[in-house]
Order: sequence, then C-alpha cells, then structure tokens
Amino acid sequence: LAPLAGEEEKITWLVDLLKKLGDAKILLICRTRELAEEIPEQLKSIVNINCGHFHEGMTLLQRDRSAAYFAEEEGARILVCSEIGSEGRNFQFAHHLVLFDLPDDPELLEQRIGRLDRIGQSETSNIHVPYVKGTHGEVLARWYHDGLNAFEHSLHGATEIMRELGGAPPARGMHEPALQAFIDVSKACCERVSKRLERGYDRLLELNSSRPDISKKRIEQIEAMDSDKVS
Repeated sequence: LAPLAGEEEKITWLVDLLKKLGDAKILLICRTRELAEEIPEQLKSIVNINCGHFHEGMTLLQRDRSAAYFAEEEGARILVCSEIGSEGRNFQFAHHLVLFDLPDDPELLEQRIGRLDRIGQSETSNIHVPYVKGTHGEVLARWYHDGLNAFEHSLHGATEIMRELGGAPPARGMHEPALQAFIDVSKACCERVSKRLERGYDRLLELNSSRPDISKKRIEQIEAMDSDKVS
C-alpha cells in the first residue's frame, strides 16, 4: 500500500515505481476508459517509456494488438487497462499489478488480481496500491487489506461475505473509529465464512472419497475381466 497526499502524486509515484522496477512488465488497472487514456499521456510527458493502453473504446483487434505488444519482450513496459482489462485476458508473464484505484466489489478485485495470479505465473504476483489519504480510496485499501486480507490471499466466499456485511464501506462518512469497527466486523465475517466453506468442502470430499459398496463392485468387475482374459 502506498499512501499519498493528493491525486496528483499518483503519476509521480507511478514514474518512481517504473524506475525502481527496471525492465519489469507492469499491468495497471483502473476503473474508467478516461483514466486508461489519460494515464499513458501523463506518463509520456514525464518519462520516455513504451506504454500501451486497453479499454472498451478500442476495437477487439486494437485490444488484441495492444495485449500482444505488451507481451513482446521489447514491447510495452506498462499496459494501462480500464476495468475491461480485468476480464478474460491473461498476463501471467507480468509479475507486477498496479491497482490505480479500487473497485467496491471484492469479486471484481479478485478478477483484477487473477489477470496475473493464474496457471503459468512463474513468480510471486506483486500488488501495488496507491491511495490518497483521507479519501474513499484509503477506506477501500484498508478494508481489503486489514478486513478481508484480499491482497495477500484469494478471497473465498466474496458474495456471501458481502451479503452478511450488507455491502462495501459507504463512500461517505466512514472515518475512525467507524472504519476500524467495519474492518473488525469484516475480518470476523471473513473468518466465519471461510470456516463454513471449509466444512462444506471437507464434507463434500468425505461423501465422494469413500464409497466402499461402489468400490467393491468395481474391484469385482476388474477381477472378472482379468480372469476372462487369462482363460
């Protein structure tokens, strides 16, 4: 998590991150097409870097080309995506994900992280979250990190958790100690739902892993087939 004093500092922070990470590929996801178009322009005005973008205003062919350019070794260092980039595309060759802003839905956050954290990922996925102190962005960052532990581990039962909580933290009026109280409730809810899901999984595994009556019949059939072949 990277707490900042103002929105204008996000681009400066991003430039510093690019310099720090050297040649590493970076996938950046933000909410809107407008931001996905604006961020590359701001970056190019500050630093000389190959930067691609990916949003719903582009044709499918344009998006395919942009994704391919990002995948090339000498292609784009950073691909800036609107929320559409969190669905369907796989970028497991990259190891750094910048969440330029955060969604209100934990399932959508999981989808974003899933662009990197999937089969074929050869390294730890590094998640970078810049947020402005005192804004709803800070509320969401702290809620996901401290309440749901969603940046460190896959969040199971997100729909059930959201139903029990009654939704994400409100956009307005969530200050200390109300925020801390909501985080504490979320943490307890997350643990409760996780245990409930584990019990269900264990019971399902138990029901399907040991069926001696069926197993005995299968063994007898196999033995009968072997006997027929011998004779």
